[in-house]
Amino acid sequence: MNAWACPNSRCVYDKMLQAGERCPLCGEEAREFKFSELDVLWRRKWTYKKGLEEAKKREKVLASVKFCPKCGSANINVLAFYRPSTWKCIDCGYEGAFILEDSNLAEKIRERYRVRRQG
Repeated sequence: MNAWACPNSRCVYDKMLQAGERCPLCGEEAREFKFSELDVLWRRKWTYKKGLEEAKKREKVLASVKFCPKCGSANINVLAFYRPSTWKCIDCGYEGAFILEDSNLAEKIRERYRVRRQG
């Protein structure tokens, strides 16, 4: 006997469907699978789902990381514990209250800083 499931490997819906039924998440029409094929499909879906979860975890960690606005480095410390709004970059020596929390912007600053130092 064969089973019907969503054929989209990038869809996280992993429940059985009826013939002609559409997936409630991605809208693709269910397809008939042999159980050996279904096992491969569910592994792909599981891998994709875990990848999404890992990406969310990385985003959450990167959101809490602070970056230097001058060189884009994450190698920064609080300058004085009694004044926690003042930061010091270990790499370039920047001292100030302004700090970045956007990893994409920090990457652009890091590349621009690297080009300036080489040129």
